[in-house]
Amino acid sequence: MRVWQLRQWMLLILMLITLFLSGQVLAQTPILLDKHSPVITLSEEVAYFRHQGEELTPQEALARFQDPNHTAIQWGERNFGLTGDTIWLYVPLQRLPDATQPWYLEVGHASLDEVALFQVSGADNKWQMEESGDLLPFSTRQLPHLNPVFAISWPMANDIAAPLRQDLLLRIRSEGTLTVPLTLWTKDALWQRDQGYYMVLGLYYGVLLSLLIYNLFLYLALRDILYVTYAGYVFFLAIGQAGLSGVTGQFLFPEWAWLTHLTPTGGVSAAGIFGALFVQRFLGATPRKLRLHWLMPVISVAYAVTLITAIFISYNLAALAVNLISLFFVVSAALLGIVSLVQKEPGARFFVLAWLFFLLGVMVIALHNLGILPSSFLVSNAMMIGSAVEMLLLSLALADRIQNLQRQKAKAQTEALDNRQKLLETERVHKEELEARVRRRTHELEETNRLLTLSQQELERQANHDGLTGLANRQYLHRRAEQSLAYAHRHDQYLALAVIDLDGFKPINDTYGHAAGDQMLVETAKRLSQQVRTSDTVARIGGDEFVILFAPPIRPDDLDKLRAKIIACTRAPITLANGCSVGLSLSVGVSIYPADGQQIDDLFTAADDAMYFDKASRKSSRR
Repeated sequence: MRVWQLRQWMLLILMLITLFLSGQVLAQTPILLDKHSPVITLSEEVAYFRHQGEELTPQEALARFQDPNHTAIQWGERNFGLTGDTIWLYVPLQRLPDATQPWYLEVGHASLDEVALFQVSGADNKWQMEESGDLLPFSTRQLPHLNPVFAISWPMANDIAAPLRQDLLLRIRSEGTLTVPLTLWTKDALWQRDQGYYMVLGLYYGVLLSLLIYNLFLYLALRDILYVTYAGYVFFLAIGQAGLSGVTGQFLFPEWAWLTHLTPTGGVSAAGIFGALFVQRFLGATPRKLRLHWLMPVISVAYAVTLITAIFISYNLAALAVNLISLFFVVSAALLGIVSLVQKEPGARFFVLAWLFFLLGVMVIALHNLGILPSSFLVSNAMMIGSAVEMLLLSLALADRIQNLQRQKAKAQTEALDNRQKLLETERVHKEELEARVRRRTHELEETNRLLTLSQQELERQANHDGLTGLANRQYLHRRAEQSLAYAHRHDQYLALAVIDLDGFKPINDTYGHAAGDQMLVETAKRLSQQVRTSDTVARIGGDEFVILFAPPIRPDDLDKLRAKIIACTRAPITLANGCSVGLSLSVGVSIYPADGQQIDDLFTAADDAMYFDKASRKSSRR
């Protein structure tokens, strides 16, 4: 009780002093700071005046506030709308000895361009200036916060038990909406408020992010451009709201002040481009029936022109235009939605509710931005609240639209099945007659195709294989050799070529006849084919001459083994059809790539020379 009585006496003495001291009459009573009031919302206690022309010093501004005859000083609502004036505000403070916590002044509008605080501090009690606003990088702020927040310093005093006096001057300019909600906070109270506010922002942007991803997935599943326009609308509206709430400056573009400055108006303009296209596609039938199919595209173009104006021409003009266009847009969309609801278009009920909520939010924020409605928590956050409800309801409208499309699809499928059944019943008799003819014709075609296939296979076999032995012929061998050579060259591997000639074949052919000679060639081909891998190629290139292509991979050390294996396969005599047994011997010549040649012809020549050398050696040994 004694503390409160002391506070009342001090307040009374202070009021008497301010009333009776000549030359020291101030325009307003100092605001008392004590430990019992950690939060003080400044409503009509703050004096302000508008200024145009040459810049004022803090001393000149304070002199105007202290002049009781100055007619430009005003009190009350500090929502100035879209104005080019510089706004000066005066906040006199009186801190009681029990208010020992640090105090902060918050300017609760994040998208202000320039905010400067002047206060007396330091041992010499001189005016000090601190600047904030979205035209400065976020790193320049004294306190990292969504809104401009300033720490209050206090002049030096001889008596630590006496109340401390501080005069705060604010100078504010902005090309966008200029509204100045002011709040005094202790450090703990500001921190507690921020936790709840950041949680609300997190929930809001979490909802928008979920809707964005959900609609992108719908587009990927349905390939309907409607969902892309809605996703674009959600994304850029989130960017615009992030600019209004200060999220872009703190988290998205902390060092790009020009982009932070652009996002409130630029984001809403870009969202309007996609939003108008979304309305056009969602309510496509209704605008056409009303002959207003041009309306939403024109609004989309108007938003695009506004976005270009904000970037390259005048931000202030774009901010005014985006508020007026948004009012017209949401009213038009709501009216078209009501017509669609009357005509029972799918999704119209949720669409109308969504745009009515958004219309309310846009109207409130537009009237606030134009300086008609005063600032408050609900007014300042009307767009965010309205857009959150609108996004959820529009998602329901899209879901209702999908459900209606599914019902229409199911109905169309049922009708198609019924019509098909009728057609089947009508055509049953004709079908039975046609089936008999089709079966006959099909059989004829199948037989023809079979004969053609056999003929084609036979032609291919004849073109690529020896007619007597069934081995590859010279043409096929050459093609396989070129492929194997390219593979060996590409993978740095070896390739071998064996040329084989039957010894004493002509006497056998002359003695026992051509049939016996053909039998020997067939048996030789069979035995040679059994000695190679499936990747190798055995070919007869003429008369009693055979070639084996050993495809990669192969090692040079294996050549002698392969040659011996080829020769060994002919050691068993061949029993002819007439019962005679005839011995068989081979002359074999082998060449290897790349040692014996880089081209197929070189390898053939080397192998052929080796074969004749082997034949000559064998004759010499028999002598």
